[in-house]
Amino acid sequence: MNRPIRYNTAQSKAILEYIASLDGVHVTAAQIAGHFAETESSIGLTTIYRHLDKLVESGKVRKYFVDGVTSACYQYIDNGTDCSEHFHLKCDICGTLLHLQCDMLNEIPEHVYGKHSFLINRSKIVFYGKCADCLKKDSGGHR
Repeated sequence: MNRPIRYNTAQSKAILEYIASLDGVHVTAAQIAGHFAETESSIGLTTIYRHLDKLVESGKVRKYFVDGVTSACYQYIDNGTDCSEHFHLKCDICGTLLHLQCDMLNEIPEHVYGKHSFLINRSKIVFYGKCADCLKKDSGGHR
């Protein structure tokens, strides 16, 4: 599946290294642009999208759509990354998408399949709410 990157530039390498450094966390193109805006190697959003397309095509990065409303997320793919075996948490405030590996929740798909003959696609299960950072920023602390 991994095909050579035909668009291998310093910018492409920097983008791939940044996504890989996130240890499997999903990131949007805007978040990548924000990261590089904070460094001295600012990369424009159009350039980021162009490189992301090539990285997806090469099999180095996965493009992931959570819903039909928000921007696509990108995730570095290594041999141990499998986004189909866990659930996701999506922050309604900042849009962060997190992996949720929880043994308690693993019983839900098994129950649904065993009792209702319906196979759940775990990679599409998303719980919406507020991430820890946004909860800290929320002065009221409402949950």
